[in-house]
Amino acid sequence: MMDLLPVLLVNGVVFGAIYAINAIGIGLVYNTTGIINFAQGEFIMLGGMLTACLYGQAGLPLLVAIIGGVALTVVVGLLTERLFIRPLWRRGAKDWTYVFMLFAVATVLPNLVMLGVGRDPLTFPTFGGLPAVQLGSVTLSSQALWVLLVTVAVFFALQGFFDRTLLGKAMKATAINRRVAAWLGIAVEQMVAMSFGLAALLGAIGGVVFTPLISTQFDAGVSMTLNGFAAAIIGGMGNMRGAIVGGLVIGILQSISTAFISSVYGDAVTYAVLFGLLVVWPHGLFRPLIELKNEEI
Repeated sequence: MMDLLPVLLVNGVVFGAIYAINAIGIGLVYNTTGIINFAQGEFIMLGGMLTACLYGQAGLPLLVAIIGGVALTVVVGLLTERLFIRPLWRRGAKDWTYVFMLFAVATVLPNLVMLGVGRDPLTFPTFGGLPAVQLGSVTLSSQALWVLLVTVAVFFALQGFFDRTLLGKAMKATAINRRVAAWLGIAVEQMVAMSFGLAALLGAIGGVVFTPLISTQFDAGVSMTLNGFAAAIIGGMGNMRGAIVGGLVIGILQSISTAFISSVYGDAVTYAVLFGLLVVWPHGLFRPLIELKNEEI
């Protein structure tokens, strides 16, 4: 059984990279609005499903289908903010109201996809363009490399965006204190809309690079949301580095526990370990970015 350990670790890292992208998307919305987006996993599902639909059913070239799937998912993210979040935001709704609304969105979207696209799992060809990498006895496929490279690119791009651009700092300022941000001349509602658009973009990208590995279907978003949220909590909600570490921790724990214990109890064992981690580090492994209240914005 120990001979499988290298394979399990590599699989855990690849799955953990997708969880990390999801955690970053959750952190994007949280850093700007203070809202936990429990519909984030649906953006991953939509990115994969819409791309597969455009490629397999509409007959579009793969690159065109990817662009179309990502663009449509971003539109859904922007509509989610415009139709369901902004009216609550303007009325000063309580935090739990946003949670309920986003749970409702996460319930309705998969059913719409099921009715419009179908219940069957969908996929599309791997990207290619990268050679498979041999790591000892483990072969890392070209598509797995795409997953890892995209995750790294997302991390550095967003880290630079939030740390070095006025727009990124404006989004953080909106999360810390929306009234002060408005007094400073920041277009708060535009920042909120942008956070949902960026979160949908990240989810769609994650879905596009991950779907060729295992396929996707209408109800795939729930587990992605849960694992992404857990990764965000473990890493420190809204912290980019923490999201990467949290995603990898969950991916590796799931892979090992499923193989050595049981696929039935894999998630239970994983979350039991995470409970223990939170007892030791209740705020996560890294400092949440929302705690920047006493620092210069």
